[in-house]
Amino acid sequence: MEWQDEGIILHTQTLGERKQIVSLFTQSHGRCSGVFCGSSKTKPWIQCGGKMKARWGARLENHIGYWTFEPLSTNTAFLLDAPGPLAALVSAASLCQVALPERNAYPHLYEKFEMLLKDLTSPHWAQSYVFFELVLLEELGYGLSLTTCAVTGTTTGLVAVSPRTGHAVCDAIAKPYQGRLLPLPPFICEKNRETQLDHQEILDALHLTGYFLERNLLGRPLPPARTRLVQQFVNMRKCS
Repeated sequence: MEWQDEGIILHTQTLGERKQIVSLFTQSHGRCSGVFCGSSKTKPWIQCGGKMKARWGARLENHIGYWTFEPLSTNTAFLLDAPGPLAALVSAASLCQVALPERNAYPHLYEKFEMLLKDLTSPHWAQSYVFFELVLLEELGYGLSLTTCAVTGTTTGLVAVSPRTGHAVCDAIAKPYQGRLLPLPPFICEKNRETQLDHQEILDALHLTGYFLERNLLGRPLPPARTRLVQQFVNMRKCS
């Protein structure tokens, strides 16, 4: 069996001297793993976030298979001097690695991951990352209802989310339950990717998505890479 696709490298694991097990999030075949026989020339571009034209082949569909790669976009070296965007990339890859079932296609999520990769060089990379996590929840059946108040039906003044239902509520409804609801940053309701935000707004957004990722999607603590991303914003808030 054999197929071709394009994909983004999520994870690599050494297998002997020259082989690696590479996990790829592909456009049409979802997350898939295979063995890649590399060399000193290929090592620099088999990195998390690298975009590949890939061919996967195996004798049977349920075998791990072998990869053949042609790099499409591998220049992530610039992120070495950008700890925040680098942490966002590794966190997104880690979440896909642990949350996505193998060989299930999620084209909308793949599109959002591609958008995040492009936005890592822009000032609004943090907002792009938050929207990536929201789409991850939605694509796997745990989407949040953030467009209308669950009680009044209003579409304005939404300030908080119920940790039980994942539904937004407006300010008038949220006030009596202050401290028991999850803050809802305005940029999420407005779907605004380019507003200049302070670090607390991003931390509130990551707390919101992280709560539902951990409770509903994973059922266990978030990957260490996700925790390191949050810590990046904690450190930036202290320095600002």
